[in-house]
Amino acid sequence: MVSRSPGRESGFSTKRKGVFHVAKMAVLVPYAEMRDMARPMAARYGYLSPMCIEYAETCRVQSRARELERQGCELIVARGLQATLARQVVKIPIVEIRVTSQEIGMLALDLKGELEEPCPRIGLVGFSNALSDAASFHGLFGVKLPRYMAESQEELSRFVDKARQEGCHAVIGGEVVCQRARELGLPCRFIPCGRESLEDAFRMASQVGYAIDLEKSSRAEMDTMLSYTFTGIVQLDSRGTVLRANRMAFNMLGLAPGDMLGSAIADVLPELPRSLFDQALHEGKETYAIHVPLHKLAVIVNIAPILVDNAIHGAILTFQEGERVEEMSGEFRRDLYQQGYFARLRFSQLPQESAESKRLIAMAKRVAGCSAPLLLSGEPGCGKAMIAQCIHNESLVRDNAFVPLDCAAFQEDTLDTMLFGNYTSRQSGTLCLAETAQNGTLYLSHIDALSPELQYKVLDLARGRLRHNGSHPLMASNARVIASCDGNLFAKVQEGEFRSDLYYELSALHLRLEPLRRRREDILGWVDMYLEEYQRKHKRYVALTQEARAYLTGYSWPGNLNQLRGLCQRVVLLADKRHVNDLFLRQQLEQRDPEPRADAGPPVYQDQEARRLAELLIKHKGSRQAVAEELGISKTTLWRRMKRLGLGGE
Repeated sequence: MVSRSPGRESGFSTKRKGVFHVAKMAVLVPYAEMRDMARPMAARYGYLSPMCIEYAETCRVQSRARELERQGCELIVARGLQATLARQVVKIPIVEIRVTSQEIGMLALDLKGELEEPCPRIGLVGFSNALSDAASFHGLFGVKLPRYMAESQEELSRFVDKARQEGCHAVIGGEVVCQRARELGLPCRFIPCGRESLEDAFRMASQVGYAIDLEKSSRAEMDTMLSYTFTGIVQLDSRGTVLRANRMAFNMLGLAPGDMLGSAIADVLPELPRSLFDQALHEGKETYAIHVPLHKLAVIVNIAPILVDNAIHGAILTFQEGERVEEMSGEFRRDLYQQGYFARLRFSQLPQESAESKRLIAMAKRVAGCSAPLLLSGEPGCGKAMIAQCIHNESLVRDNAFVPLDCAAFQEDTLDTMLFGNYTSRQSGTLCLAETAQNGTLYLSHIDALSPELQYKVLDLARGRLRHNGSHPLMASNARVIASCDGNLFAKVQEGEFRSDLYYELSALHLRLEPLRRRREDILGWVDMYLEEYQRKHKRYVALTQEARAYLTGYSWPGNLNQLRGLCQRVVLLADKRHVNDLFLRQQLEQRDPEPRADAGPPVYQDQEARRLAELLIKHKGSRQAVAEELGISKTTLWRRMKRLGLGGE
């Protein structure tokens, strides 16, 4: 954007003042003299920003026009055949340099004086788009100017011959015309690069630039409005082709812009009957409140035709999100869904740009096909619970329960009852979690927080045996056990803090998740995913600058996805402007999550209790059992205290 001074020539009057866009203009001319004349002239016209003013050979003008369009050129000024050729290969406007009537008249009068004919016949040979109308010259100057308009350069010489055969005393035209006339001994005048013709062309270009400015402003306003709405919007042309769509439409339909724009809406949205589109596009009929399931999302679709002077020019589709639904049949599965015992995520929803993520997901898909126990390990916040959900949804038991349980979140007795029930629950018919997970998946996070007694019961469960606390006999179990831990579970086995038989049962299939800093290609995918989630939740929209996105990619993320998710929520809630830069992100991270330096030593905790626990963990080389014994508390109590103080978590 630039600001124009009021005194600058615009070529036409307008009340529009102040700050406005300029159109990027290229000027292609067939003569070097015309180029030299045009350069100082172009700078005097408003709404134009010259990209280049150059001599162009006619044989190369099309390739040059294509190149300029790719470089962002919005307007080309050209003459005659070059203008015609450029128009054939580009979509941007072409402004033609036309020889003015005054310039043609001066050449005709000059020839009349040379010919000494009372009413000479002078052939005007060239391209119709380069020559102004000269029909009135006979009455004004006593000169007949028959026009011989060519469609290609090869026709010019032939038309000179024709003009001579038809009794023309002389011809007016370009270089090719004059060369042929001289060969025939026919008087001629070369049409020069006239200042007036260039001035007219630039005035027209300025008007086109003004129109481009208006269109840019209108489009920018519309794009901003569409970006801020949480309704999906799609524009169709009269044939049902997708012309335009906003960000929410892409997200709801699960398609990239390249897969959607230019495609038939019937292919993009096969869930809707084709008759609804036909009614809108051919009959002008509106359709409201059509419920469509999209990716387990209940969407309400409205279709309205676009009418211009009572003619149908296309249609607008809007998508509004309804309630999320799960494809469940049977009362039991519906109850599971209502209780939250289902997995939301699928592999396709996870960012997987890095080689490490692609390797992990490929392996996870392989292990999803079996029912053997599985161990997930990795730093806190690296996405173990997400992978567990995806594995369940990729398995043969995807339609059954996915039962998650954080083993560090409850006292031992409570955990025992939740997992394996008691006499009261047996008598009332209430299912424990191990029973609820039958024919499905039981996901136990922080498996290392279990007491030895509960570890033994989980071992039985992993081996296909269930012992309900309210009954003595063992029952067969087909619940798949997926467990996860933050640290090195084998080290705990060596320290005597975890049963070796349970470890080997779980780790027969073992997937280790790398921290976010080792799969940086995925970071922006996670950022976009969480920003979208919180924007939808809080009805606020933000956009990250390129510098901000680069900063996020380079950050180390010691808290992994937990830290990244928290940052995204703060950005959505606290940003005071739409575009968020890297400085704002840096401030948010430094205030809440200061990034540790390599030489900074152990983290410094403000809370006295957290600081004491951190010191004890360092003292005992990370052994929670030793810390618990020194404090005189159980290891489970220690784990819960650490989690509350931010010293550990999923």
